[in-house]
Amino acid sequence: MIEELSNSYSITDLCFISKVSRSGFYKWRKRQNQPLTSKQLEDEFLKEWILELDQSFHHTLGYPRLTDEINAVYYKKINSKRVYRLQKELGIQAQIFKKKRTIIHEGHQAENILKRDFQADKPNQKWVTDITYLTTGLKRLYLSVILDLYSNEVVSYHIHEENNNHLVLRTINKALVHQNVSETIIHSDQGHQYTSKAYTNLLKEKGLVKSMSRKANCWDNAPIESFFGRLKEESMRIHRTKTKEEVHNVINAYMHHYNNRRRQRKLGRRSPIQYRKSQLLAA
Repeated sequence: MIEELSNSYSITDLCFISKVSRSGFYKWRKRQNQPLTSKQLEDEFLKEWILELDQSFHHTLGYPRLTDEINAVYYKKINSKRVYRLQKELGIQAQIFKKKRTIIHEGHQAENILKRDFQADKPNQKWVTDITYLTTGLKRLYLSVILDLYSNEVVSYHIHEENNNHLVLRTINKALVHQNVSETIIHSDQGHQYTSKAYTNLLKEKGLVKSMSRKANCWDNAPIESFFGRLKEESMRIHRTKTKEEVHNVINAYMHHYNNRRRQRKLGRRSPIQYRKSQLLAA
């Protein structure tokens, strides 16, 4: 069929529609004047079978499982290497997600110093921090945020493709660029990033005091959980981002809006930055 239509349409497009590789088509064309061997004929038969199985299993079969499916009903055993070769010739690849990494906790826990006392008398007295995920298509990004409990202001945030130490360390370093901290309490859950040696050492080096929630108790860090809920409701669920760039743009715009324009009743109907500045002037 591809041969018959090749004068009117692109061979690349025809191969794509037919779900065969261009190389396979040209090999087929080259051997038209040559009789096929029994092995080649069987390969062509197996290719049709592989295409059918790939469709019926919604592109989730790798060559080991494809081999198992074929061998379950075929009159002779087919080698998995042969199936792999035929699968490559057809341009078929299983669409599977990566397995989750094994998380190692390094054991640097801390006591709950905050103890759900979410009131602060001055800026940079109490910070809370956590990580949430942001979905864009099939890709997941991670957002780390530090919130100042004095004004509910976002002190810093960072978006990264992996939920690892770099994410939280970068967030801390961003927060310290324009902040003068001394004995600031920074409260988190017991995630592996926060129990790592790198995170613990950075806090000691910068003079921050580590506080941690009890295990499986989200209420110990309620302000940051509440913030993530608002952020997703007022930005991600509205814009329906599809690319990483869109996620960054939406989050950057929301953070600026939240800190500068979003009024909160507990702050006297002022935004976090408006509240902080007004309290400094009053003092």
